[in-house]
Amino acid sequence: MKIAYLIHWNEGPGSGVFKKVLGQVTAWSRLGHDVSLFLYTHHWEQDWNLEFHNIPLHVQRYRGGFGRLSDFRRLITEVKRWEPDVVYHRFDLYYPGLPSLLRRIPSVIEVNTNDLTEMQSGGKFRYLYHRLTRAAVLKATSGYVFVSAELAEEVHFQKYVRDKVIIGNGFDLFGVASSPPEKREDTRIIFIGTHGQSWHGVDEIARLAQAHPDWRFDLVGIYASHLEGPAPSNMIFHGNLVRDEYEPLMNEADVAIGTLALYRKRMAEASPLKVREYLAYGLPVIIGYKDTDFPEPVPFILELKNVPDSTSLDQERIEGFIEKWRGNRVDRSLIKHLDTAAKEAERVDYMERIAKKDGPR
Repeated sequence: MKIAYLIHWNEGPGSGVFKKVLGQVTAWSRLGHDVSLFLYTHHWEQDWNLEFHNIPLHVQRYRGGFGRLSDFRRLITEVKRWEPDVVYHRFDLYYPGLPSLLRRIPSVIEVNTNDLTEMQSGGKFRYLYHRLTRAAVLKATSGYVFVSAELAEEVHFQKYVRDKVIIGNGFDLFGVASSPPEKREDTRIIFIGTHGQSWHGVDEIARLAQAHPDWRFDLVGIYASHLEGPAPSNMIFHGNLVRDEYEPLMNEADVAIGTLALYRKRMAEASPLKVREYLAYGLPVIIGYKDTDFPEPVPFILELKNVPDSTSLDQERIEGFIEKWRGNRVDRSLIKHLDTAAKEAERVDYMERIAKKDGPR
């Protein structure tokens, strides 16, 4: 099967989305499919080609203003010229020509977030544009992949959905090695995030750090300036790092922290990539939401309430969790269902079904 992956993305190899897309297309290729990535971006670096190895990468850089519309049409022309059996598209903004492409070729849209809620935090014009045009994209596609059951049940998606599947985010478990824990007296906690995403709950981490000055908190992708007030001295801000640079911090950590303020996106369920990466390294995790792939409680995930000030409300549970897991790692056999190979085999099966059902149009 020929699969065209169409995506608008501006962050490079260090971003979680880039890693996810790379893992997806690599897995599809290993399963015997012919895959090409069609990337629409205003920031492209030549070494991106090196990351994708044998996966053809078609890059369309865009300018500002109305020129970006014609730039997108050029990329769509490339997709059509390649004649794929199915188009896989990470849901984003409407562009002229996109709906007609999704109608013409059997297509699957991946929905990763509550787009209406998330875009409200951006510019008013961009939000209004998206609000007025999103239906044209959603109506045109054949199938949907949702990363959580909660998203799949959202009313503003349900009215367009004809065929869907729920597949939480995965991670290449065999791409990293779970390190043996170090025996130390101190406690080390790691968090990996991105600036400008309030739902990460870095302010919650700051409250936890303030309450436990003897714990060390390593924050990757975050800077002290992202906090509204002064940061506790036991919060170490490393800024943006690639995996080779932050891997030693993962190996030294006792526990990792995931998203702690998902209520700010009006969401209660998710399957974040960073949590799967933590678990791949064997780290137990503290989160503030329901994880799609762990519907029942498991001992290596501490789920806090999805409410403001959750770290203060659950101090005793957090302390007990960390004490229990210090010097231990999560058994790889307990998280094997998170592996990219298993996730992508399911995704490809779904795309094949869509392609056979709808056929060329």
